[in-house]
Amino acid sequence: MPAFSSNCPDFLIVGGGVIGLSLALELARRGDHVTLVDKGEVGREASWAGAGLLPPANQQHAWDPQEQLRGLSHRLFPQWSAQLREETGIDNEFEITGGIYLARDPGEAASLRMARVQYEEEGVEAEKLEVGQIAQRFPHLQVSHSILEAMYLPGEAVVRNPRHLQALATACRQQGVEIVENTEIQTWNFDGERLQSVSTAEETISPGATCLATGAWSQLVADHVLDQGDFPGRMQRPEIEPIRGQMVLLDAGERFFEAPINEGIRYLVPRRDGLVLVGATVEEAGFDKSNTEEAIADLTEFARQWVPRLHDAKVVKSWSGLRPASVDRIPYIGKLPGLENVFLAAGHYRSGLHLSPATAVVLAQLMRGEQALIDLHPFRVNRA
Repeated sequence: MPAFSSNCPDFLIVGGGVIGLSLALELARRGDHVTLVDKGEVGREASWAGAGLLPPANQQHAWDPQEQLRGLSHRLFPQWSAQLREETGIDNEFEITGGIYLARDPGEAASLRMARVQYEEEGVEAEKLEVGQIAQRFPHLQVSHSILEAMYLPGEAVVRNPRHLQALATACRQQGVEIVENTEIQTWNFDGERLQSVSTAEETISPGATCLATGAWSQLVADHVLDQGDFPGRMQRPEIEPIRGQMVLLDAGERFFEAPINEGIRYLVPRRDGLVLVGATVEEAGFDKSNTEEAIADLTEFARQWVPRLHDAKVVKSWSGLRPASVDRIPYIGKLPGLENVFLAAGHYRSGLHLSPATAVVLAQLMRGEQALIDLHPFRVNRA
C-alpha cells in the first residue's frame, strides 16, 4: 500500500517536531495540500522533551526582528491554544502563571539585572523582588540572604508541550495533512537549482516546495540534500549542533505553587496535576540522549533546595532531549542558499516551542511567495 495518497503536494515538510507540525498546520489552514514526513514518530524529540516555558514578549514595542519573532509568538500562542482545543478537544494547558527568576551567583545576578532592563525597554512588565517580598508572596520558596537578585515576570506562560504536540498532530490530520511516520527520504532529485522530487523506500514525491524542520539533525539532513545536487562552487551550509538537556519529573501530589522558578539555566515548572518538571542540563554530548546519575541527582537536589516541600516528592522518571543550536543561537528561517524551493526552519535552540507559531506564520508566507510579517534577513542561512 503506498505511503502517500498524492505524489504532488504543494508543500513537503521534513520533520514532525513542533516547528514542522506548526508549519504544516499553518499551510493547510491556508488551503494548501501538505505532506509531512518524519523518520520516527511525530512530536517525540526536543519539543516533547522540554518544559513548556513561554517567556513574555511585546510585539508592539519590538524593533529588532528577533524580538518581533518572540513578540508575534507571544501574541499567537493563546490564540493557537484556544483554536486547537476547540478543533481537537485536546487541552494543551496553556496558562499565564508568571515566572520567578533568582540569582545567587554574582555573574547571574548581573545578567538578571540586564535582562530586567531589556524587558522594560521592550515594554514587558518586569518586577524587581526584594528578599522580604519573596518570602511573603511565595511562601513555598526557601529564601535566604544568598539571593543576590530576583525578578518576577507576570506575563510568563506555560504550556504542556506533549499535549500541545498531540493537538498539533491531530489538527494537521483534520486539515488534511498527510503525516507519514517512520519513513526516511533517501534521495533528493534536482534539476539545476530546483528540487524536482524526493524518494523514500516506497514512493517518489514531487512537491512544489520543501522545508527541512529536522531539529538537531538539520545540519546532517541539509548536507545530505546539498551533496546530492550538482551545484557549482562551495555552498553556504547551516551549522547546527545537538545540545543535550536532561530532565527530571517529580510527583508532589498536588499543585501548591503555580509560577515556574528559574535560576540560570535551571528551572522548576509545576503542572496542574501536581507533577513538577525539573531541568535542565546544557551538554555537548553529540546525539547521545542517555541520562547520567550525576545530572539527575543534581537536578533533584536543585529542586529540593528551592522548594523544601519537594523533599517528599517521588521521582517519577527522567529523560533528555537534543536542542538544535545554531552557532550564534539564532534560528535559521529561509531558503537554503542556491536552491529555488528548499527552505530551512531549524536552530531554535531552547526556544523552539516558544517561537513555533511565529516561525510557522512567517515561513508559510515566505514559501507561498508572500511578504513576511517580519524581516527574515537576520535568520538567513548564509548569514555567516
